[in-house]
Amino acid sequence: MSSFRFGLALITVCFAGCVKGVKPYEPESKNARTLFMPSYQTSAPAPVYARTRWVQLPEVLPARESEEGRGVSTYENAPSLRPVYQLTIKNGTLEETARVLGAMARYSSYTTPSLATRKVSFQNLGTIDELAEIIQDKESIKVVVDHENKEVRFLVRTVTEPTLYSSE
Repeated sequence: MSSFRFGLALITVCFAGCVKGVKPYEPESKNARTLFMPSYQTSAPAPVYARTRWVQLPEVLPARESEEGRGVSTYENAPSLRPVYQLTIKNGTLEETARVLGAMARYSSYTTPSLATRKVSFQNLGTIDELAEIIQDKESIKVVVDHENKEVRFLVRTVTEPTLYSSE
């Protein structure tokens, strides 16, 4: 009995679907989609470059001078590039001068206690090494600028400079 009902339902659905038939396509004007045309370029196309280029022919590099010659620059004999500072101190102590000179290059400073309170007036322009040399000559002290350890030291000048492995 259940197979009879299932068959009857199947036949009814088939006839109901076939009765109406296929409706032919009729475009509707108010719901129709808009057709967009492709855009056309208003300016000239971008230039196309050739795949070949004009280049200079390779040349043989000039011979490098020997290491005894002047033309070779190495790390050891190359000049150092340091900024130029203006140092102006009026009636200040050597300890203050050492602090200012070191602070310009962001170095620490040290002054021998026997020289710390000595008054000095100074105005000059130059790199940290040039300023240290000028102070050294003017005040008769030893000024050491240690770039490796980033330190400026004001020391008492000794009578003879000690040398390592002297030939005497």
